[in-house]
Amino acid sequence: MRKRMTIGPIAAVVAALAAMALLAPGVGARGEPEATITVGNNFLSPAKKTISRGTKLEFRWVGGERHHIVKTKGPGGAIRSPATSKRGVHLAHTFNKRGTYKFVCTFHPTEMHLKLTVAGGSAHQ
Repeated sequence: MRKRMTIGPIAAVVAALAAMALLAPGVGARGEPEATITVGNNFLSPAKKTISRGTKLEFRWVGGERHHIVKTKGPGGAIRSPATSKRGVHLAHTFNKRGTYKFVCTFHPTEMHLKLTVAGGSAHQ
């Protein structure tokens, strides 16, 4: 005869919250929404993205090649990453101004580009 394992109510709630966190958009330490762009070996994914004003966007290196991501168009000042091949987040920015932004890898400009649209809405939706 097999014993049936059960989990307590607190463990069930913790498991449900963990599952919801995997499905929900990220939220930063200050409560702002987060989004991620994957920086792979000669690609940015997705290549087009729309976020709400106040969203923190992270560029996460997953490949092993060297990349240098820079903003080429859009409101505000310069936004750029270091030139690196190290995996992890090397560029993060919270977008508080609406508009269209364009990013490119200066090493792979024909393959690696992003068109980012920052839509209206409050900074903390």
